Amino acid sequence: MPGARVAMFALSALSISSAAAQSQAGYPVRPVRIVVPYAPGGRTDINARNVAPKLNDLWRQSVVIDNRPGGNAMIGADIVAKAAPDGHTILLSTSSEIVTVQNLFKRVPYDALKDFEPVTLASNTPVIITAHPSTQVKTIKELVATANQKKYSFASVGTASPQHLAGEWLKTLAKIDMVHIPFKGAGPALNDNLGGHVPIGFLSLLPAVPHVKGGRLNALAVTSGMRSPALPDVPTMKDAGYPDIELVQWYGVFLPAKTPREIVEKVNADMNRMFNLPEVKERLAAGGADVMANMTPAQFGQFVRSEIEKNRKIIQASGVKAE
Repeated sequence: MPGARVAMFALSALSISSAAAQSQAGYPVRPVRIVVPYAPGGRTDINARNVAPKLNDLWRQSVVIDNRPGGNAMIGADIVAKAAPDGHTILLSTSSEIVTVQNLFKRVPYDALKDFEPVTLASNTPVIITAHPSTQVKTIKELVATANQKKYSFASVGTASPQHLAGEWLKTLAKIDMVHIPFKGAGPALNDNLGGHVPIGFLSLLPAVPHVKGGRLNALAVTSGMRSPALPDVPTMKDAGYPDIELVQWYGVFLPAKTPREIVEKVNADMNRMFNLPEVKERLAAGGADVMANMTPAQFGQFVRSEIEKNRKIIQASGVKAE
């Protein structure tokens, strides 16, 4: 009898292993859901909707977008964290719900490093630092030289956003004082900067571009590692003498923890391929995003860990609190 039980156990294990291998080889075997933890129409949603039809054709399975906004984007992220680890539920997130919430809130329903398998970086959007022409500030050097005397305020799209944190990090490194004015979104922040009500802006790039080109705002720098193709004459913060200020809103792909490695690698390869299609890159560039889909899962995992640590350092040094 013991021998029979051992034989039955071995047969069962072999059957499970064989089924898992078949499932991985044939992935996906049913419709795939991409969870976007924001409402339709935003940049995260645009990233997802640009690749979903391409993946639909490639995988020969329906790829649907599931918008789950709310809870500082933690609701949608938590759905994926608790989903079956079979590759059929994917998270397309911003840096906020993976990086910022871990450092800002005492209670987060998931652990960004333990509950997800990092797949790849998809794209990013730089922050642009602007000044109303009435300030006569045209460079970061001039901003730093006059900030304490002029008592500037600066606009951002919201508390603990990359825009806000970039402003706080400049304050810390340059030892200057500026008052943060948070707005609910890119439009209101831009409008008050344009009107001169808030003289300095740490803004989303795309909405600011026509106003910079039209001379209605002075562009001081962008916070990406490289200059933006949308405004190639605008220096980076590294160019301006602050190489540590590299903060962008990035968009990444994640799977639930314990998803089989073969599936993680397949989703990585296919996502990277789809994001790098010329038509996808063009559409995302038109929306102010630069495609960055060239990482392996291991590289993206290391990137996420470094971003969490960088974010923690900024939040602790600046004393940023959740509203």
